[in-house]
Amino acid sequence: MGRRLRRVAGVVGALLALAFITGPRAAADTIAFTWTDARITAPVGLATDVDHSLYWTANAAAAKVTTVYAAGADGKVLAAIAYNRATTGALAVAYDADRVFVLDKGTAATALRVSYVTLSSVIVDGTFNYKSWDFTIPEAGQTPVALIVEPNTQLYVVAASGHVYQAPATPASSGTNKLTKISDGTGAVTGGYYDGRQKRVVLRTATSLVIADPATFATDSTVATPTQAGGRGVTSAIDGTTYLLTAKGTGDAVLAVPFAAASASPPPPAPGSATSIQPAANSLTGQPASQLVMLVAIAAAAFLALVTGLVALVRR
Repeated sequence: MGRRLRRVAGVVGALLALAFITGPRAAADTIAFTWTDARITAPVGLATDVDHSLYWTANAAAAKVTTVYAAGADGKVLAAIAYNRATTGALAVAYDADRVFVLDKGTAATALRVSYVTLSSVIVDGTFNYKSWDFTIPEAGQTPVALIVEPNTQLYVVAASGHVYQAPATPASSGTNKLTKISDGTGAVTGGYYDGRQKRVVLRTATSLVIADPATFATDSTVATPTQAGGRGVTSAIDGTTYLLTAKGTGDAVLAVPFAAASASPPPPAPGSATSIQPAANSLTGQPASQLVMLVAIAAAAFLALVTGLVALVRR
C-alpha cells in the first residue's frame, strides 16, 4: 500500500507542477488572430481605429506608392488605401481622429517625413490625397520605430535606442521642422503608441511593455510579455481589453496580453518615498490577481484530489 500511496502522490504532484508552469503561460500566449493576407509581408505594427472598428498597418518595404491596409478584428484585410508618395519602407503607423499617419524616411540620413490621410465614414479601396510634414532628427545613427500621436496632434518619434523626440506643436507644412530630444527613455524599443483610454504612452521592448507618462515618457509601470519571434508593434484591441503584439506578416500570429497585467510590475519607488498599494497584483510574486486566483484554485483542486485518493487507499 505504501508504494501505491507514493505513486498517487507522485502523479498528483506532477499534475500540480504542470498546471503552475503552463497556466500563466497559456493565458499570456493568447492569439488574437493570424495574418492570412499575402499582401501583409512585413507589417511595422498596428494602429487601432476605434472610429471605424479597424486596425491599420503598412509594410516596411520599398514601393512607388505608399499603401496602408485596414484589417478587421479577425485580422482579415478589408481595404487598401494608397497615396502617391514613394517609400523606402514605412517605419511606423498611427491613428488619431479619422486620420492614418505613416512615419517614413526622408532623403537625408537624419530626415523623416510624417504623412497622413484623412478618412471618410466608409473605408474602401482607393487612392487618397495626403498631407505631410518633414522633420530632422537631432542625433545621427538613430532608428525610429514608433510614432506617437497625442491629443491635439502632438507628435513624438521614439527611436530603438529609447530616445524620444518631440515635434513642434504646429509643424510647418513647408520646409523642415526640427525634432527636439526630450528623453533618453527606455532602451531596445521596438514599437509604441498613445493609449487614449489610459492617457498613457505604451512602448514595447523584447520582453515587456513600458507604460509611460505622455509628457515626460517616464515609466509608470511595466508589463511582462510572452516571447515572440520578430516582435515589433503594440496597440490596444478594438474592445480595449487587451494589448496586441505584432511581429512578422502572413502566417504569423498577433498575440493578446490582458490589460489587467499592466499593474503587475510597477517601477520601484524612489528612496524615501511612500509605497503605493497595488490591489491588482501580489507584492511577493508580481503576478496579476486573476492569475493568482487561478493558481490557488488549481492547487486547492489538486490537494482535494490527493486527499480523496489517500482516503480511498486507506479504506482498502
